[in-house]
This record gives sequence, structure tokens and C-alpha cells, in this order.
Amino acid sequence: MSQENTTTDANSKGGSTADFAFDESLVEWTVPAADWLRIHDKHFDGIGTSGFVFDAQNRVLLVQRAAHDSMPNLWEAPGGAVDAEDASVLHGCARELREEVGLVARRMKRLVTEGRSEERWSVFTNRSGTKIICGVGFEVEVEEGSVVLDENEHQAWVWAGEEEVRGERMGDGRGIKLTGMMMRRKLLEAFRLRREDGENVRANEVLMIYSCIFASKYSTESKAGSESSS
Repeated sequence: MSQENTTTDANSKGGSTADFAFDESLVEWTVPAADWLRIHDKHFDGIGTSGFVFDAQNRVLLVQRAAHDSMPNLWEAPGGAVDAEDASVLHGCARELREEVGLVARRMKRLVTEGRSEERWSVFTNRSGTKIICGVGFEVEVEEGSVVLDENEHQAWVWAGEEEVRGERMGDGRGIKLTGMMMRRKLLEAFRLRREDGENVRANEVLMIYSCIFASKYSTESKAGSESSS
């Protein structure tokens, strides 16, 4: 069973305090980016994060990159580079969510990979091709609040369902062309993991029902046997 932990960073970039829970499976990401790279003997030039946020209708938050930025007008999950000032990789992810979409992380739920191998992170280059970046994704539960974009980076946002992500088109016909296959694979893997959660919950509910039926039947039979013997 997963355990919950909490972490606080009173020195987060911008002077805000980052305070959120995280699943024990994410403990390796609770160190600064430089320490993570050293511990794992990785020679990447930095770590970039993506935060996968879902609403109550199981739709994921996507943001459209600004027309004047690299990969103009394409869609992605909010995220960005972990800074040297960030207390940990998780704090970097939480900060990027707050800066890009105005949402406050409440719980880091799990790692989201590309789903096609056991590799826990992706590798890509920066826009000039001069730096190699380690890309890591997390499903993040957030505090209740409204999406507020940083217009310097993004120009629109949507909540998209799995089939809308798969087809890169919203139900009303609007296109949501993604930044690339890496983002697409991570988004679909995030949906798969949530679907797997639901299947496990239903299996546990069925098991509980059968356990209750068995316990009730055993109690009734035991009572009947006791009465007949007396």
C-alpha cells in the first residue's frame, strides 16, 4: 500500500511556500535536480517536468503554446525546467504549475512515463539543440481554483478527454495538435493509469461484496446449527 508524505519549501521561487503531499513511490524525486543527476550518474544538462492534472470528469488539462514561442500554437501539459533554486524536482513541477496555469499542487500522485518501456524518463534537446534534457512527468492533484495562464508562454487552455487527446481534436471540432509523440504517449499513459485505478477499485468492491455475503451466510448457518443442537 502506498504511503503519503508531505513536503514544504519555504524558499520556493517567487517567495511562495510550496506545501504538498507525495506518494512514497516518488521519494527519489524529492531531491534537487543537481543531486538527482549526481545520484543517478546522469550527464543531462537539466531536468524538465510535465504536470498531468485531471478534473472530476477525467479530462486532462492542456495548454496551447504562445504564437511567439518555440513550437508555436501546439498543445501540451503544463510544465517546464526545474531551477537550481527549487528544493526538489517535485517542487519544480509544483512551481511550474503555479506559474503557468495558476494552480496549486495538493498531492503528487505518481510518475507518468511514455509507457512503452521501463524507462522512467524521456530524453530531448532544448530548442537550439545544444542541451540534452531529462523529461519527467507526474500526475498532480491540485487545490480547487481557476486556470490562469501566463500569457508570455501560453495563449489558451482546455480540458480534454482521452479520445480527444488521441484524435488531437476537441468534440466541437477544434484541433489540439500536440507538441510531439513524446507528449502524446505520456498523456495516453496517464489516462491508462487512471483507467487501471478504476478497474482495481471495482475489483476491490466486488471482493468486498462477496466477503460480506460469505460472512452473512456463515453467521446465519452457525446460528441455525447452534439452535438445532440446543
